[in-house]
Amino acid sequence: MSDLEFDLDHLDFDQAEQNVEQQQLAQLERAAEPQFGDDDDECSGGACKI
Repeated sequence: MSDLEFDLDHLDFDQAEQNVEQQQLAQLERAAEPQFGDDDDECSGGACKI
């Protein structure tokens, strides 16, 4: 076996794919959360309305 050949039989690609999908879903859920309080707050978005 040369140095460039790898044995990939011991790797669990299905589990890795599931882990990546879970991480992506978690990031999407965090991104959907408001960053500056509630939407009905007059100061949401970081700029207060006077």
